[in-house]
Amino acid sequence: MTFSVPNDINLPPSSHLFELLDIIKSKIILFIFFSITWSFFVEELISRWLHSIPLGSSSLDLSIYGPYDWIEIQWSMVFLLSIITTMPFLSYSLLRFTSVGLLPKEKNWFFALLTFSLFIIPLTLIIVWSFFLPSFISSFDTLGSLEGVGNHYDASAIFKLTLGFSWILIIFSLTTISLGLARLFGVFDSQNSEMKLKIIILSSSIIILSLPNEYDGLRIIIALCVIYLSDIISRTIPPSPLGLRKFSVEDITSSSGKVDRIAVVDCNCEGSCPTMPKSFNPIGIATPSCKAICLYSEEQDSLIDLVINYKISSLIITGCDGSPIPNNFRNSLQSTNCSLKGLEWLDSEYSEDIVWKLNSLEDSYS
Repeated sequence: MTFSVPNDINLPPSSHLFELLDIIKSKIILFIFFSITWSFFVEELISRWLHSIPLGSSSLDLSIYGPYDWIEIQWSMVFLLSIITTMPFLSYSLLRFTSVGLLPKEKNWFFALLTFSLFIIPLTLIIVWSFFLPSFISSFDTLGSLEGVGNHYDASAIFKLTLGFSWILIIFSLTTISLGLARLFGVFDSQNSEMKLKIIILSSSIIILSLPNEYDGLRIIIALCVIYLSDIISRTIPPSPLGLRKFSVEDITSSSGKVDRIAVVDCNCEGSCPTMPKSFNPIGIATPSCKAICLYSEEQDSLIDLVINYKISSLIITGCDGSPIPNNFRNSLQSTNCSLKGLEWLDSEYSEDIVWKLNSLEDSYS
């Protein structure tokens, strides 16, 4: 008999990695397809946009001074349009890929994040390209003109200014999604994880190296603002029922020679049980925390998921002796060959003594 958390699918970790690789490969192919498609229409789109800029009698006084500027503009626009067109498909695939292993609150949060990336970001780009920048240039043409001096405008500079702003929004969106996914998967819970630093360095490097010359002097400031805002949004993720989303679990050999994989649950029992000492940080033992295992089914499901994923053979609860635990939770532990043990701190007169608690914890798995 095996137990599965509701909506859980038993698959080896390698299958999830292959599924993620398939998503990446398919979206790269889709990106190439959209790039080829947009390349047939991009020249007309750019021409229409430039001619829509209200410069009065000088509306046609647009010039391109570099021999390769027009080619650069076209390919930059193709790249931008292809990313925007691919993002809905990528977001949908990521939502399907992650939803199976997410709790309802986490799923709603990630859906809201993807919705923001799919609608708010493109809507902002449309407003900037269609309304804000033409109005800004029109105002500049009125206020910055000199009598007797003709106004001519570099079309590539105007385009690159808008393209740079669009690129900033896209990098901001992708960075936020990447940080959010990493937090959902518990990557940042690992003490030795360098994933956050890698994401920050990659995003910052792309912004600093790819922004056009019109943004000289602002590249580092823009990169810092993008990373800061992305990190703030990713931190709004709902808290995990077990405190952390990722644990380091190793085989522990007792004095009798028995090999166990152990999880010590810091159950608060709705505030009535003393918490584990902060100095308790054992190597190779999971230390999840709960508000009250016997009252919250979400915590029960998360603990069962922990037991299954990390092959926990011994689950130790600090507060009670385990008797208030619901029978369905007990049966689930038995089906996974996981033993249940309670330290009964609630009934001990020494439960406020830190040294006593540390000794109690060490005796429970040694």
